[in-house]
Amino acid sequence: MTPLVVAELVLALLVLVVVGALTFVWARRRLISGDGRPVMLCARREGAGGRWRLGLARLGSDRFEWFSIVGPSLRPEVSWSRGELDLGTARPLAEPIPGLADPVAVLGRAGARSCEFAFVPAAYTAVRAWLESSPPGYNVNVT
Repeated sequence: MTPLVVAELVLALLVLVVVGALTFVWARRRLISGDGRPVMLCARREGAGGRWRLGLARLGSDRFEWFSIVGPSLRPEVSWSRGELDLGTARPLAEPIPGLADPVAVLGRAGARSCEFAFVPAAYTAVRAWLESSPPGYNVNVT
C-alpha cells in the first residue's frame, strides 16, 4: 500500500469514529427524552470544591433524574423523588461552565444526600416550578 492509500484509510476511519460518536450522543439523548419528558442541560458537582460535570436533567411526573452527558448508560446517575428533593436558593456563578450561558448554582438535598446543580436561569425556573407544583393525581381534590 502506498502512503497515500494509508492516509486515506486513516482519514476515513477518523471520520467514521467522529460520525459514530456524534450519532451515539444524538441517539442517547433521543432515548433519554423519548417519551416526551422535559430534558435540559445541567451541570452537577459533589461538594463545594468539586469539578462541574455537564449532563442532562430530566423531569418526570415524580422524579428528578440526572444523566452524564457522555457515557453509554441510559440509567440516571442521580435520581431523586419529587417529594424528598429540596432545592436551595439560586445564586449566580462566577466561574464559566462550557455549555451553560450565565449559569446559576443551587444546592440540592434529599435526606442525607446533597450535591450542587448549575442551570441556565430559564431551566432553573422550570425545575423550581415543577418542584413546587403538585404531581399528577396528588391532592387533586384541593379546593
